[in-house]
Amino acid sequence: MQRADRFSKLSYDLNGTSWDSKHANGQTWIYAREVRAQQAKAPLESPKRAKYPSKFANLENLPLTTPGKPTPNGRTAAEWLHHPMIPGTATTYSDMSRSRPGAIRTFYTEGDRSNFDVGHHDPKTKTSTGKEGFSMAKYIPAASKPNT
Repeated sequence: MQRADRFSKLSYDLNGTSWDSKHANGQTWIYAREVRAQQAKAPLESPKRAKYPSKFANLENLPLTTPGKPTPNGRTAAEWLHHPMIPGTATTYSDMSRSRPGAIRTFYTEGDRSNFDVGHHDPKTKTSTGKEGFSMAKYIPAASKPNT
């Protein structure tokens, strides 16, 4: 799909970061409808034996719009869950799926998957511990149709 066509529909832009680190020139966006469909079936809590969703402490201080859940240990003020999103599908990622989790994540409060933010692993950022951090994805609203 050409870039102009993509921006005529609701999407999230990953700021030039490929959704899959194995493919540097890979897709750098995801349709908002794909995110909504996958997020609607994302797990409500962090499972004990699965990798995702996993806890997210927001060490990057991303401007998340969801409140997070207060942490019992007080290490951080709140924590969220984060779950992979895969472009080109409405199927929610599972640890059992054959696809790689890629870079795109939703961030949401445990027990409430209806309110979420979208971000991505960003090799240009680092956390305070020196690990690769996250950045927010930019929401791109649908372009209005020209008057003819």
